[in-house]
Amino acid sequence: MLDFVRKEVKISYPAKYDYFRLCGVDDILMYNTRKYFIVNLDFPIPDIELKQINGTFPIIMNPRFSRPNFAINDDEFYLDVRNVAQYQAIKGSKILYSLYENADKASVELFLQGSVFGAILHQQGILPFHGCSFDYKGKGILICGNSGAGKSSVTMAFCLNGARLINDDITPVRVSESQSLMIPMKSKIKLWDDSLEQLNINRQDLVRIRPQLKKYYIEADIVIKEERPIDHFFILYVHNKNEYVVQELDGMKKYNALRKQIYRRSYLKGMPEREKQYFMELFKLAPSCRVTVITRPDKSRIHDTMDKIKEEIQG
Repeated sequence: MLDFVRKEVKISYPAKYDYFRLCGVDDILMYNTRKYFIVNLDFPIPDIELKQINGTFPIIMNPRFSRPNFAINDDEFYLDVRNVAQYQAIKGSKILYSLYENADKASVELFLQGSVFGAILHQQGILPFHGCSFDYKGKGILICGNSGAGKSSVTMAFCLNGARLINDDITPVRVSESQSLMIPMKSKIKLWDDSLEQLNINRQDLVRIRPQLKKYYIEADIVIKEERPIDHFFILYVHNKNEYVVQELDGMKKYNALRKQIYRRSYLKGMPEREKQYFMELFKLAPSCRVTVITRPDKSRIHDTMDKIKEEIQG
């Protein structure tokens, strides 16, 4: 049985960020929210129980790892997104959420399908990578990188050139003794307006991921519904030079690079057993696929990056 604490505290947040502050505290937070209902929330895993809670939200009292607005242990995860919602993921099977007044559905779903989705995958023991995935000419491709590296825009360019989408932004991977399989769960790609312009996609009828952001959902024309092995794992970086730099990794460099691409890797600080599991799984995954690092110019065009990745896939 988990212990809970009930507190009301006020936190001052930097204006730029909604979550994952870097200042560490040991105290766990609790906020009061007013009654407000949003129904029919979408979540990538259909058999997860979603339940709305009204009023004060119970928070884990003794987490293994915490920050001002999230806390985690092996079985429970808590996240507070200011002016949107509080979320709690429990044992990989249940999500509780409590909404702030006037929270919009798009924002509630965005964090549900991102940070909370990642917590559920970790709780289920399914290795999630921060990357987009697709099938291109019969090969399973996974493109990882930090936010802004160009994962989604390049994936969309591939999808417009015959690729079949597997996932956008988060790719769950099931690792076994015999193979590592990407699990399809997301059929929409999120793109900023400048990427839409480069790709000649009209945003007139597209839905924003949040009302205040010029970033939109695009439904992929062709998606894969079956699990697909990883053939080539790419990691995208950006630099202020004019040339592309390509490096294919081997040995321990492969393992270390893959480990850094785990989605919400900081969660593992509160999930030591899961971190041990992933350690073994990454050693199984690393020899089974090619791993290539591509550092692109910060002013590069989307199609130029796609062409560079094509060269490596075919090489």
